[in-house]
Amino acid sequence: MQLLFGCDIRSLAAFRMVIGLLIFVDAVVRFGAAKSFYSRDGFLDAALAQNASPGAWSLNYLSDSVGFQQVIFLALACSAVLLSAGCFTRLATFCCWLLIASIHVRNPMYLIGGDTLLRMLVFWCLFIPLGRAWSVDRWRETNKKRLRQSKKTVAGFVCSVGTGCLLLQVCVMYITAGLSKWNEPWLNGIAMDYIFRQDCYARPLSGWLVQFPIFTSMVTYATLVIELGLPFLVFVPLRTAQFRIAAVVFFWAFHLGIEMTMDVGKFTYVSMAAWLLFLPSMFWDQFRWARLCEEPTGKLSGERVPVVGRFQMLGRHLVGVTLPLVLFAYVVVWNVAGLYGGPGKTWLNRTPDIFYRFGNIVMLRQNFHMFCIPARVNTTFLYSGRTASGERVDLVRGMPASDAGPGAALPVAREWKTLHWYLISFGGEPNLYQALLEFHAMNWNRTATAEQRVYEARLERFEEDIGPGVVGGSFVHTRNLAEWVDTNWVADPETRLKQDFDRMMERMENGGVFPVDFD
Repeated sequence: MQLLFGCDIRSLAAFRMVIGLLIFVDAVVRFGAAKSFYSRDGFLDAALAQNASPGAWSLNYLSDSVGFQQVIFLALACSAVLLSAGCFTRLATFCCWLLIASIHVRNPMYLIGGDTLLRMLVFWCLFIPLGRAWSVDRWRETNKKRLRQSKKTVAGFVCSVGTGCLLLQVCVMYITAGLSKWNEPWLNGIAMDYIFRQDCYARPLSGWLVQFPIFTSMVTYATLVIELGLPFLVFVPLRTAQFRIAAVVFFWAFHLGIEMTMDVGKFTYVSMAAWLLFLPSMFWDQFRWARLCEEPTGKLSGERVPVVGRFQMLGRHLVGVTLPLVLFAYVVVWNVAGLYGGPGKTWLNRTPDIFYRFGNIVMLRQNFHMFCIPARVNTTFLYSGRTASGERVDLVRGMPASDAGPGAALPVAREWKTLHWYLISFGGEPNLYQALLEFHAMNWNRTATAEQRVYEARLERFEEDIGPGVVGGSFVHTRNLAEWVDTNWVADPETRLKQDFDRMMERMENGGVFPVDFD
Protein backbone atom coordinates (compact mmCIF):
# COMPACT_ATOMS: atom_id res chain seq x y z
CA MET A 1 0.00 0.00 0.00
CA GLN A 2 2.81 2.37 0.90
CA LEU A 3 4.69 1.81 -2.37
CA LEU A 4 1.51 2.11 -4.42
CA PHE A 5 0.40 5.50 -3.11
CA GLY A 6 3.72 7.06 -2.15
CA CYS A 7 6.37 9.04 -4.03
CA ASP A 8 10.14 9.12 -3.87
CA ILE A 9 11.28 12.57 -2.72
CA ARG A 10 13.51 12.85 -5.81
CA SER A 11 10.50 12.25 -8.05
CA LEU A 12 8.65 14.96 -6.16
CA ALA A 13 11.65 17.26 -6.61
CA ALA A 14 11.86 16.64 -10.36
CA PHE A 15 8.13 17.21 -10.67
CA ARG A 16 8.38 20.40 -8.61
CA MET A 17 11.09 21.87 -10.83
CA VAL A 18 9.34 21.02 -14.10
CA ILE A 19 5.89 22.15 -12.99
CA GLY A 20 7.39 25.39 -11.70
CA LEU A 21 8.97 26.00 -15.10
CA LEU A 22 5.67 25.32 -16.88
CA ILE A 23 3.84 27.75 -14.59
CA PHE A 24 6.50 30.40 -15.23
CA VAL A 25 6.17 30.04 -19.02
CA ASP A 26 2.38 30.15 -18.74
CA ALA A 27 2.57 33.36 -16.68
CA VAL A 28 4.86 34.99 -19.23
CA VAL A 29 2.55 34.07 -22.12
CA ARG A 30 -0.53 35.35 -20.30
CA PHE A 31 1.30 38.57 -19.39
CA GLY A 32 1.31 39.40 -23.09
CA ALA A 33 -2.45 38.81 -23.26
CA ALA A 34 -3.29 40.87 -20.17
CA LYS A 35 -4.86 43.71 -22.14
CA SER A 36 -6.94 41.77 -24.66
CA PHE A 37 -8.03 38.85 -22.46
CA TYR A 38 -8.10 40.06 -18.84
CA SER A 39 -8.86 43.77 -18.65
CA ARG A 40 -11.64 46.22 -19.39
CA ASP A 41 -9.68 47.28 -22.47
CA GLY A 42 -10.13 43.79 -23.97
CA PHE A 43 -13.16 41.83 -25.06
CA LEU A 44 -13.91 40.36 -21.61
CA ASP A 45 -14.43 42.93 -18.88
CA ALA A 46 -15.07 41.87 -15.28
CA ALA A 47 -18.86 41.96 -15.63
CA LEU A 48 -18.82 39.66 -18.64
CA ALA A 49 -16.27 37.37 -16.96
CA GLN A 50 -18.45 37.00 -13.87
CA ASN A 51 -21.31 36.01 -16.11
CA ALA A 52 -19.11 33.31 -17.67
CA SER A 53 -17.97 32.03 -14.25
CA PRO A 54 -20.95 32.57 -11.92
CA GLY A 55 -20.30 32.19 -8.22
CA ALA A 56 -16.52 31.83 -8.57
CA TRP A 57 -13.95 34.08 -6.89
CA SER A 58 -10.85 35.65 -8.41
CA LEU A 59 -8.13 38.03 -7.25
CA ASN A 60 -8.22 39.46 -10.76
CA TYR A 61 -11.62 40.99 -9.96
CA LEU A 62 -10.00 43.41 -7.51
CA SER A 63 -9.19 45.68 -10.45
CA ASP A 64 -10.02 45.60 -14.15
CA SER A 65 -7.00 47.64 -15.25
CA VAL A 66 -4.27 46.26 -17.49
CA GLY A 67 -1.56 47.13 -14.97
CA PHE A 68 -3.20 45.18 -12.15
CA GLN A 69 -3.63 42.10 -14.34
CA GLN A 70 0.05 42.28 -15.28
CA VAL A 71 0.95 42.44 -11.59
CA ILE A 72 -1.00 39.21 -11.07
CA PHE A 73 0.99 37.48 -13.81
CA LEU A 74 4.29 38.82 -12.46
CA ALA A 75 3.38 37.52 -9.00
CA LEU A 76 2.62 34.11 -10.51
CA ALA A 77 5.94 34.09 -12.36
CA CYS A 78 7.83 34.92 -9.14
CA SER A 79 5.95 32.24 -7.21
CA ALA A 80 6.76 29.72 -9.94
CA VAL A 81 10.48 30.52 -9.68
CA LEU A 82 10.39 30.00 -5.91
CA LEU A 83 8.47 26.74 -6.34
CA SER A 84 10.90 25.42 -8.90
CA ALA A 85 13.86 26.30 -6.68
CA GLY A 86 12.18 24.84 -3.61
CA CYS A 87 12.46 28.11 -1.69
CA PHE A 88 9.63 28.63 0.84
CA THR A 89 8.07 25.71 -1.00
CA ARG A 90 4.77 25.45 0.82
CA LEU A 91 4.08 29.18 0.58
CA ALA A 92 5.12 29.23 -3.08
CA THR A 93 2.83 26.27 -3.82
CA PHE A 94 -0.12 28.00 -2.19
CA CYS A 95 0.55 31.26 -4.06
CA CYS A 96 0.80 29.41 -7.37
CA TRP A 97 -2.50 27.63 -6.81
CA LEU A 98 -4.27 30.78 -5.61
CA LEU A 99 -3.10 32.84 -8.58
CA ILE A 100 -3.70 30.09 -11.15
CA ALA A 101 -7.24 29.55 -9.87
CA SER A 102 -7.90 33.30 -9.97
CA ILE A 103 -6.61 33.59 -13.53
CA HIS A 104 -8.68 30.63 -14.69
CA VAL A 105 -11.84 32.15 -13.21
CA ARG A 106 -11.13 35.55 -14.76
CA ASN A 107 -11.16 34.14 -18.29
CA PRO A 108 -12.42 30.53 -18.61
CA MET A 109 -12.28 30.85 -22.41
CA TYR A 110 -8.48 30.88 -22.36
CA LEU A 111 -8.27 27.35 -20.93
CA ILE A 112 -7.75 23.85 -22.28
CA GLY A 113 -7.35 20.44 -20.66
CA GLY A 114 -3.71 21.11 -19.84
CA ASP A 115 -4.65 24.18 -17.79
CA THR A 116 -7.19 22.20 -15.75
CA LEU A 117 -4.71 19.40 -15.10
CA LEU A 118 -2.02 21.91 -14.10
CA ARG A 119 -4.35 23.59 -11.61
CA MET A 120 -5.39 20.28 -10.05
CA LEU A 121 -1.81 19.02 -9.74
CA VAL A 122 -0.78 22.19 -7.92
CA PHE A 123 -3.85 21.92 -5.69
CA TRP A 124 -2.96 18.42 -4.45
CA CYS A 125 0.63 19.57 -3.91
CA LEU A 126 -0.71 21.76 -1.09
CA PHE A 127 -0.88 18.57 1.00
CA ILE A 128 2.60 17.28 0.07
CA PRO A 129 6.14 18.28 1.17
CA LEU A 130 7.68 19.02 -2.25
CA GLY A 131 10.88 20.55 -0.92
CA ARG A 132 12.54 17.56 0.74
CA ALA A 133 15.14 17.06 -1.97
CA TRP A 134 17.07 19.28 -4.38
CA SER A 135 15.67 22.46 -2.91
CA VAL A 136 16.77 25.64 -1.17
CA ASP A 137 14.63 24.66 1.80
CA ARG A 138 16.47 21.36 2.12
CA TRP A 139 19.85 23.06 1.82
CA ARG A 140 18.97 25.52 4.57
CA GLU A 141 17.69 22.73 6.81
CA THR A 142 20.86 20.71 6.26
CA ASN A 143 23.04 23.67 7.19
CA LYS A 144 21.07 24.19 10.41
CA LYS A 145 21.53 20.52 11.31
CA ARG A 146 25.25 20.76 10.75
CA LEU A 147 25.45 23.75 13.08
CA ARG A 148 23.57 21.75 15.72
CA GLN A 149 25.61 18.62 14.85
CA SER A 150 22.36 16.74 14.51
CA LYS A 151 22.41 13.16 13.24
CA LYS A 152 18.79 13.14 12.18
CA THR A 153 18.36 11.41 8.84
CA VAL A 154 16.11 12.28 5.92
CA ALA A 155 13.16 10.21 4.75
CA GLY A 156 13.58 9.16 1.12
CA PHE A 157 9.94 8.30 0.58
CA VAL A 158 6.68 10.13 1.26
CA CYS A 159 3.40 8.28 1.53
CA SER A 160 0.33 10.20 2.61
CA VAL A 161 -3.24 10.90 1.62
CA GLY A 162 -1.88 13.88 -0.34
CA THR A 163 0.47 11.76 -2.48
CA GLY A 164 -2.32 9.25 -3.05
CA CYS A 165 -4.71 11.97 -4.25
CA LEU A 166 -2.03 13.44 -6.52
CA LEU A 167 -1.28 10.10 -8.18
CA LEU A 168 -4.94 9.16 -8.46
CA GLN A 169 -5.82 12.53 -10.01
CA VAL A 170 -3.60 11.65 -12.97
CA CYS A 171 -5.36 8.32 -13.38
CA VAL A 172 -8.80 9.92 -13.00
CA MET A 173 -7.98 12.18 -15.94
CA TYR A 174 -7.20 9.26 -18.27
CA ILE A 175 -10.07 7.06 -17.13
CA THR A 176 -12.60 9.91 -17.40
CA ALA A 177 -11.31 10.77 -20.86
CA GLY A 178 -11.59 7.13 -21.89
CA LEU A 179 -15.11 6.64 -20.53
CA SER A 180 -16.30 9.79 -22.28
CA LYS A 181 -15.17 8.22 -25.57
CA TRP A 182 -17.39 5.18 -25.16
CA ASN A 183 -19.57 6.12 -28.13
CA GLU A 184 -20.17 5.25 -31.79
CA PRO A 185 -17.26 7.12 -33.49
CA TRP A 186 -14.69 5.60 -31.15
CA LEU A 187 -16.16 2.11 -31.00
CA ASN A 188 -16.39 2.05 -34.81
CA GLY A 189 -12.76 3.07 -35.18
CA ILE A 190 -13.32 6.31 -37.11
CA ALA A 191 -12.86 8.97 -34.41
CA MET A 192 -9.18 9.71 -35.02
CA ASP A 193 -9.80 10.10 -38.73
CA TYR A 194 -12.14 13.02 -38.01
CA ILE A 195 -9.85 14.49 -35.35
CA PHE A 196 -6.84 14.42 -37.68
CA ARG A 197 -8.88 16.39 -40.23
CA GLN A 198 -9.73 19.21 -37.82
CA ASP A 199 -7.83 22.29 -39.00
CA CYS A 200 -7.67 23.71 -35.49
CA TYR A 201 -5.80 20.67 -34.13
CA ALA A 202 -4.11 19.05 -37.14
CA ARG A 203 -0.39 19.14 -37.82
CA PRO A 204 1.25 18.26 -41.15
CA LEU A 205 1.88 14.68 -40.01
CA SER A 206 -1.79 14.07 -39.24
CA GLY A 207 -2.70 15.26 -42.75
CA TRP A 208 -0.48 12.52 -44.13
CA LEU A 209 -1.77 9.84 -41.75
CA VAL A 210 -5.41 10.21 -42.83
CA GLN A 211 -4.39 8.62 -46.13
CA PHE A 212 -4.18 5.32 -44.25
CA PRO A 213 -7.60 4.42 -42.78
CA ILE A 214 -6.26 1.23 -41.22
CA PHE A 215 -3.71 3.21 -39.24
CA THR A 216 -6.23 5.80 -37.98
CA SER A 217 -8.55 2.96 -36.97
CA MET A 218 -5.76 1.28 -35.01
CA VAL A 219 -4.91 4.57 -33.28
CA THR A 220 -8.58 5.04 -32.36
CA TYR A 221 -8.86 1.67 -30.64
CA ALA A 222 -5.40 2.00 -29.09
CA THR A 223 -6.38 5.31 -27.50
CA LEU A 224 -9.35 3.66 -25.78
CA VAL A 225 -7.18 0.83 -24.46
CA ILE A 226 -4.47 3.20 -23.26
CA GLU A 227 -6.81 5.57 -21.42
CA LEU A 228 -9.06 2.92 -19.90
CA GLY A 229 -6.57 0.18 -19.09
CA LEU A 230 -2.95 1.25 -18.76
CA PRO A 231 -3.31 3.70 -15.82
CA PHE A 232 -4.18 0.73 -13.59
CA LEU A 233 -0.75 -0.80 -14.24
CA VAL A 234 0.94 1.73 -11.95
CA PHE A 235 -1.00 0.24 -9.04
CA VAL A 236 -0.08 -3.39 -9.64
CA PRO A 237 1.23 -4.68 -6.27
CA LEU A 238 3.83 -6.99 -7.87
CA ARG A 239 6.97 -5.55 -9.46
CA THR A 240 5.52 -2.10 -8.92
CA ALA A 241 8.79 -0.30 -9.67
CA GLN A 242 9.27 -2.06 -13.01
CA PHE A 243 5.66 -1.45 -14.05
CA ARG A 244 5.92 2.22 -13.17
CA ILE A 245 9.10 2.79 -15.12
CA ALA A 246 7.52 1.09 -18.13
CA ALA A 247 4.35 3.19 -17.72
CA VAL A 248 6.32 6.44 -17.54
CA VAL A 249 8.25 5.60 -20.70
CA PHE A 250 5.10 4.51 -22.53
CA PHE A 251 2.99 7.55 -21.59
CA TRP A 252 5.83 9.91 -22.45
CA ALA A 253 5.96 8.31 -25.89
CA PHE A 254 2.15 8.46 -26.08
CA HIS A 255 2.06 12.19 -25.39
CA LEU A 256 4.97 12.91 -27.72
CA GLY A 257 3.01 11.10 -30.42
CA ILE A 258 0.01 13.32 -29.69
CA GLU A 259 2.20 16.41 -29.89
CA MET A 260 3.60 15.36 -33.26
CA THR A 261 0.16 14.86 -34.79
CA MET A 262 -2.07 17.38 -32.97
CA ASP A 263 -1.78 20.85 -31.49
CA VAL A 264 -3.12 20.49 -27.96
CA GLY A 265 -1.31 23.39 -26.32
CA LYS A 266 0.41 22.73 -23.01
CA PHE A 267 -1.49 19.51 -22.33
CA THR A 268 1.40 17.35 -23.59
CA TYR A 269 3.98 18.96 -21.31
CA VAL A 270 1.81 19.05 -18.19
CA SER A 271 0.91 15.38 -18.66
CA MET A 272 4.55 14.40 -19.11
CA ALA A 273 5.46 16.35 -15.97
CA ALA A 274 2.75 14.49 -14.04
CA TRP A 275 4.31 11.15 -14.91
CA LEU A 276 7.54 12.15 -13.16
CA LEU A 277 5.67 11.50 -9.91
CA PHE A 278 5.53 7.78 -10.69
CA LEU A 279 9.28 7.28 -11.04
CA PRO A 280 10.26 4.81 -8.28
CA SER A 281 13.32 4.87 -6.06
CA MET A 282 14.89 2.13 -8.18
CA PHE A 283 15.10 4.56 -11.10
CA TRP A 284 16.95 7.28 -9.19
CA ASP A 285 19.31 4.84 -7.50
CA GLN A 286 20.82 4.00 -10.89
CA PHE A 287 22.43 7.45 -11.01
CA ARG A 288 25.29 8.30 -8.66
CA TRP A 289 24.45 12.02 -8.66
CA ALA A 290 20.84 11.31 -7.68
CA ARG A 291 21.52 9.11 -4.68
CA LEU A 292 20.52 10.49 -1.31
CA CYS A 293 23.41 11.76 0.77
CA GLU A 294 21.78 10.50 3.96
CA GLU A 295 20.39 7.07 4.61
CA PRO A 296 16.59 6.96 4.47
CA THR A 297 14.76 6.25 7.69
CA GLY A 298 12.48 3.79 5.98
CA LYS A 299 10.18 3.28 3.05
CA LEU A 300 7.77 5.96 4.09
CA SER A 301 7.52 8.99 6.22
CA GLY A 302 5.01 11.68 6.86
CA GLU A 303 5.72 15.07 8.37
CA ARG A 304 7.50 14.00 11.59
CA VAL A 305 6.93 16.73 14.10
CA PRO A 306 6.80 16.56 17.88
CA VAL A 307 3.34 16.19 19.34
CA VAL A 308 2.48 19.32 21.29
CA GLY A 309 -1.04 18.40 22.23
CA ARG A 310 -4.18 16.55 21.38
CA PHE A 311 -5.77 19.48 19.55
CA GLN A 312 -2.68 19.99 17.43
CA MET A 313 -2.71 16.33 16.44
CA LEU A 314 -6.40 16.56 15.61
CA GLY A 315 -5.80 19.64 13.48
CA ARG A 316 -2.99 17.96 11.56
CA HIS A 317 -5.18 14.93 10.97
CA LEU A 318 -8.05 17.04 9.65
CA VAL A 319 -5.84 19.07 7.30
CA GLY A 320 -3.52 16.28 6.17
CA VAL A 321 -5.91 13.31 6.03
CA THR A 322 -9.61 14.06 6.31
CA LEU A 323 -9.72 17.18 4.13
CA PRO A 324 -7.90 15.74 1.08
CA LEU A 325 -9.91 12.52 1.35
CA VAL A 326 -13.22 14.41 1.30
CA LEU A 327 -12.10 16.68 -1.53
CA PHE A 328 -10.89 13.77 -3.63
CA ALA A 329 -14.20 11.98 -3.15
CA TYR A 330 -15.85 15.18 -4.38
CA VAL A 331 -13.59 15.20 -7.46
CA VAL A 332 -14.51 11.60 -8.28
CA VAL A 333 -18.25 12.34 -7.97
CA TRP A 334 -17.82 15.45 -10.14
CA ASN A 335 -16.13 13.44 -12.91
CA VAL A 336 -18.63 10.58 -12.73
CA ALA A 337 -21.53 13.03 -12.85
CA GLY A 338 -19.97 14.69 -15.87
CA LEU A 339 -20.18 11.42 -17.77
CA TYR A 340 -23.94 11.47 -17.34
CA GLY A 341 -24.77 14.85 -18.78
CA GLY A 342 -22.08 17.24 -17.58
CA PRO A 343 -21.99 19.65 -14.65
CA GLY A 344 -25.49 20.34 -13.38
CA LYS A 345 -26.77 16.80 -13.90
CA THR A 346 -26.06 13.47 -12.25
CA TRP A 347 -26.97 9.90 -12.95
CA LEU A 348 -30.12 10.61 -10.89
CA ASN A 349 -31.15 13.42 -13.28
CA ARG A 350 -30.98 15.98 -10.51
CA THR A 351 -29.43 19.41 -10.43
CA PRO A 352 -27.48 19.76 -7.16
CA ASP A 353 -26.73 23.48 -7.39
CA ILE A 354 -24.96 23.58 -4.04
CA PHE A 355 -22.76 20.67 -5.04
CA TYR A 356 -21.52 22.32 -8.23
CA ARG A 357 -21.36 25.77 -6.71
CA PHE A 358 -18.81 24.44 -4.22
CA GLY A 359 -16.64 23.11 -7.07
CA ASN A 360 -16.73 26.50 -8.77
CA ILE A 361 -15.78 28.32 -5.58
CA VAL A 362 -12.76 26.17 -4.70
CA MET A 363 -11.90 25.55 -8.38
CA LEU A 364 -12.11 21.76 -8.19
CA ARG A 365 -14.20 21.77 -11.36
CA GLN A 366 -12.68 19.82 -14.20
CA ASN A 367 -13.55 18.46 -17.61
CA PHE A 368 -11.30 15.88 -19.24
CA HIS A 369 -13.68 14.80 -22.01
CA MET A 370 -11.06 15.55 -24.65
CA PHE A 371 -12.31 14.73 -28.16
CA CYS A 372 -15.13 12.64 -26.67
CA ILE A 373 -17.41 13.16 -29.70
CA PRO A 374 -15.31 14.21 -32.70
CA ALA A 375 -16.87 16.94 -34.80
CA ARG A 376 -17.62 15.94 -38.39
CA VAL A 377 -17.18 19.48 -39.69
CA ASN A 378 -14.39 21.99 -39.77
CA THR A 379 -15.49 25.20 -38.12
CA THR A 380 -13.99 28.65 -38.55
CA PHE A 381 -15.01 32.20 -37.77
CA LEU A 382 -14.67 35.29 -39.93
CA TYR A 383 -14.47 38.73 -38.31
CA SER A 384 -15.06 40.96 -41.31
CA GLY A 385 -15.36 44.73 -41.51
CA ARG A 386 -16.39 47.23 -44.15
CA THR A 387 -13.90 50.08 -44.58
CA ALA A 388 -14.69 53.68 -45.50
CA SER A 389 -13.35 52.91 -48.99
CA GLY A 390 -15.91 50.11 -49.38
CA GLU A 391 -13.45 47.20 -49.01
CA ARG A 392 -14.24 44.17 -46.84
CA VAL A 393 -11.32 43.20 -44.59
CA ASP A 394 -10.53 40.34 -42.25
CA LEU A 395 -10.09 42.06 -38.88
CA VAL A 396 -8.07 39.23 -37.34
CA ARG A 397 -5.74 38.26 -40.17
CA GLY A 398 -5.31 41.77 -41.59
CA MET A 399 -6.09 41.06 -45.22
CA PRO A 400 -8.97 41.55 -47.65
CA ALA A 401 -11.80 39.24 -46.61
CA SER A 402 -12.23 38.04 -50.19
CA ASP A 403 -8.60 36.87 -50.21
CA ALA A 404 -8.69 35.37 -46.71
CA GLY A 405 -11.89 33.42 -47.13
CA PRO A 406 -13.43 31.36 -44.34
CA GLY A 407 -10.92 28.56 -44.81
CA ALA A 408 -7.85 30.70 -44.21
CA ALA A 409 -5.21 29.80 -41.64
CA LEU A 410 -6.14 29.96 -37.97
CA PRO A 411 -4.94 32.83 -35.78
CA VAL A 412 -1.22 32.49 -35.13
CA ALA A 413 -1.24 33.89 -31.59
CA ARG A 414 -1.68 31.13 -29.00
CA GLU A 415 -4.28 33.01 -26.96
CA TRP A 416 -6.59 33.56 -29.93
CA LYS A 417 -6.20 29.98 -31.08
CA THR A 418 -7.16 28.76 -27.60
CA LEU A 419 -10.25 30.97 -27.72
CA HIS A 420 -11.04 29.50 -31.14
CA TRP A 421 -10.93 26.00 -29.60
CA TYR A 422 -13.26 27.10 -26.81
CA LEU A 423 -15.84 28.61 -29.17
CA ILE A 424 -15.83 25.48 -31.33
CA SER A 425 -16.24 23.15 -28.34
CA PHE A 426 -18.62 25.11 -26.12
CA GLY A 427 -19.95 27.99 -28.19
CA GLY A 428 -20.70 31.35 -26.59
CA GLU A 429 -23.42 33.69 -25.46
CA PRO A 430 -24.61 36.49 -27.80
CA ASN A 431 -23.01 39.12 -25.56
CA LEU A 432 -19.67 37.33 -25.82
CA TYR A 433 -19.79 37.26 -29.61
CA GLN A 434 -20.78 40.92 -29.63
CA ALA A 435 -17.91 41.86 -27.33
CA LEU A 436 -15.42 39.94 -29.46
CA LEU A 437 -16.57 41.62 -32.66
CA GLU A 438 -16.53 45.11 -31.14
CA PHE A 439 -13.04 44.51 -29.73
CA HIS A 440 -11.62 43.47 -33.10
CA ALA A 441 -13.33 46.34 -34.91
CA MET A 442 -12.11 48.97 -32.48
CA ASN A 443 -8.65 47.43 -32.32
CA TRP A 444 -8.47 47.66 -36.12
CA ASN A 445 -9.56 51.30 -36.11
CA ARG A 446 -6.90 52.32 -33.58
CA THR A 447 -4.14 51.94 -36.19
CA ALA A 448 -6.06 52.22 -39.46
CA THR A 449 -5.89 55.20 -41.79
CA ALA A 450 -9.01 57.26 -42.55
CA GLU A 451 -9.64 55.22 -45.71
CA GLN A 452 -9.13 51.88 -43.92
CA ARG A 453 -11.26 52.55 -40.84
CA VAL A 454 -14.21 50.16 -40.58
CA TYR A 455 -17.68 51.54 -39.94
CA GLU A 456 -19.45 48.18 -39.71
CA ALA A 457 -18.41 44.62 -38.93
CA ARG A 458 -19.85 41.14 -38.78
CA LEU A 459 -18.90 37.89 -37.05
CA GLU A 460 -19.78 34.86 -39.18
CA ARG A 461 -19.50 31.14 -38.66
CA PHE A 462 -18.51 28.82 -41.53
CA GLU A 463 -18.45 25.03 -41.60
CA GLU A 464 -16.98 22.44 -43.93
CA ASP A 465 -17.87 18.75 -44.01
CA ILE A 466 -14.94 16.43 -43.38
CA GLY A 467 -14.37 12.71 -43.28
CA PRO A 468 -13.19 9.81 -45.43
CA GLY A 469 -13.97 10.46 -49.07
CA VAL A 470 -15.16 14.05 -48.48
CA VAL A 471 -13.47 16.64 -50.66
CA GLY A 472 -12.24 19.57 -48.56
CA GLY A 473 -12.35 23.28 -49.28
CA SER A 474 -16.12 23.73 -49.39
CA PHE A 475 -16.84 26.03 -46.44
CA VAL A 476 -20.46 27.09 -46.13
CA HIS A 477 -21.82 30.11 -44.26
CA THR A 478 -24.01 28.77 -41.45
CA ARG A 479 -24.96 31.80 -39.39
CA ASN A 480 -24.20 35.36 -38.40
CA LEU A 481 -23.21 35.56 -34.76
CA ALA A 482 -22.94 39.32 -34.22
CA GLU A 483 -23.07 42.66 -36.02
CA TRP A 484 -21.52 46.02 -35.16
CA VAL A 485 -22.02 49.51 -36.59
CA ASP A 486 -20.02 52.64 -35.79
CA THR A 487 -22.77 55.13 -34.94
CA ASN A 488 -20.32 58.04 -35.22
CA TRP A 489 -19.41 57.32 -38.83
CA VAL A 490 -20.79 59.63 -41.53
CA ALA A 491 -20.36 59.22 -45.29
CA ASP A 492 -21.52 61.25 -48.26
CA PRO A 493 -24.93 60.16 -49.64
CA GLU A 494 -23.57 58.66 -52.87
CA THR A 495 -20.98 56.51 -51.08
CA ARG A 496 -23.54 55.48 -48.47
CA LEU A 497 -26.03 54.38 -51.16
CA LYS A 498 -23.41 52.31 -52.98
CA GLN A 499 -22.21 50.66 -49.77
CA ASP A 500 -25.76 49.91 -48.62
CA PHE A 501 -26.41 48.23 -51.97
CA ASP A 502 -23.21 46.15 -51.73
CA ARG A 503 -24.07 45.15 -48.18
CA MET A 504 -27.55 44.03 -49.20
CA MET A 505 -26.15 41.91 -52.05
CA GLU A 506 -23.67 40.23 -49.69
CA ARG A 507 -26.41 39.43 -47.20
CA MET A 508 -28.52 37.89 -49.93
CA GLU A 509 -25.58 35.72 -50.99
CA ASN A 510 -24.85 34.64 -47.41
CA GLY A 511 -28.45 34.26 -46.36
CA GLY A 512 -28.16 37.23 -44.03
CA VAL A 513 -30.93 39.36 -45.47
CA PHE A 514 -33.19 37.97 -42.76
CA PRO A 515 -32.75 38.77 -39.05
CA VAL A 516 -29.39 37.74 -37.59
CA ASP A 517 -29.38 34.27 -36.03
CA PHE A 518 -27.69 34.30 -32.61
CA ASP A 519 -28.42 30.68 -31.71
